[in-house]
Amino acid sequence: MSMRSGFVNNEITSRQVSKLLYLFSVGSAALIVPTATVTIAKQDGWISMLLIVPVQYAIVLVYLALMRRFPRMTIAQYAEFIAGRWIGKSIALTFVFFFFILSTLVLRNMVDFMSKTVLPQTPTWFISGTFMIVILYGVFLGIETIARTGEILYIWSLFVLVIITLSLMNQVHLEFFEPVLANGLIAPLKGMYPVLGFPLTECVFLTAILPMVKESEREKLNRGIFGAVAVTGAITTLIVFLLIAVMGSGETTRSPFAVYEMAKLINIEEILVRVEILFAVVWIGTVFVKLSLSVYVLSVLLGQVLGLRAYRPLVFPLCMLIAPLSLIIYRNGVHSTNFAMNVWTVYSVMQGLLVPLLLLLAALLMRKRSRKDGRFPSKEPNA
Repeated sequence: MSMRSGFVNNEITSRQVSKLLYLFSVGSAALIVPTATVTIAKQDGWISMLLIVPVQYAIVLVYLALMRRFPRMTIAQYAEFIAGRWIGKSIALTFVFFFFILSTLVLRNMVDFMSKTVLPQTPTWFISGTFMIVILYGVFLGIETIARTGEILYIWSLFVLVIITLSLMNQVHLEFFEPVLANGLIAPLKGMYPVLGFPLTECVFLTAILPMVKESEREKLNRGIFGAVAVTGAITTLIVFLLIAVMGSGETTRSPFAVYEMAKLINIEEILVRVEILFAVVWIGTVFVKLSLSVYVLSVLLGQVLGLRAYRPLVFPLCMLIAPLSLIIYRNGVHSTNFAMNVWTVYSVMQGLLVPLLLLLAALLMRKRSRKDGRFPSKEPNA
């Protein structure tokens, strides 16, 4: 694998990385994960979201440790550097497959939401296809464009969350949290399970974009990422807290898109109503960032495995594969839940935590580190 395989050498700031991490973590998870957590932990689901924050810190520490040893290489490149050419390529291919499936699942989550709430009479293939056109264009423009888009969506997501939170204060019922810790910490600990796979260990995408952080921004990177983890933990805890306080654990578990249903309850003097559409727009924006990052990382890693000098030729065919596959990856909501709980969490933890941790341990034991520039050429081939 050529150390120069890749594409245009865009650079991003530590602040942009932190905002991308927040949007990626919230992304599709903000609408789906709270229901899964509350289903397991009931009224103690908000405690599960608090307990998961230190775990996310530990996971991102693994990614940052790998970056310090290989500051200019992606996980596909230093896997080959550590394990040798063929084993390294095999490891890199597992990440290619992981991000391909992840891209498909994220798109399907968005299609399910749109077809069941906003556009119930629109064919799912049309929703999937038109959304992928936007994704294709965004990924084609590169990580710098995605990061700048993320900065805009970050502000809007916080603004909408503040509106929804303040508007629901008059509907909070603290008795819905009783009894607190009825079964001790067992239920909250079990409630952490779905969050581990979705979205915590999916954040392995960082191993492909950290090499693009500007050299002058490297010192701020730890603080920015840890700040993003703290904000993400606070936001997700607040969302689950509001769900339980407003709808109760029973009603939350019965709705596949509980946060959207909660936003529909906002009604202040018949003036502030239909706020849920604001949430839907912002949520679709965060899904755009998550799917763009997933397809981007997929294209980059596949290009590096194949030894290409540009990723752009891969974007169109990959998007054309992801769009139709998203329609058949699972049959219905029940199948989706079973897959997420019984398959995806285990697979995601293995790919997003176990494999990077093993690579880090191998690099430490073999005392391997490299400052070779594996980033992308500053110009496209033949430009």
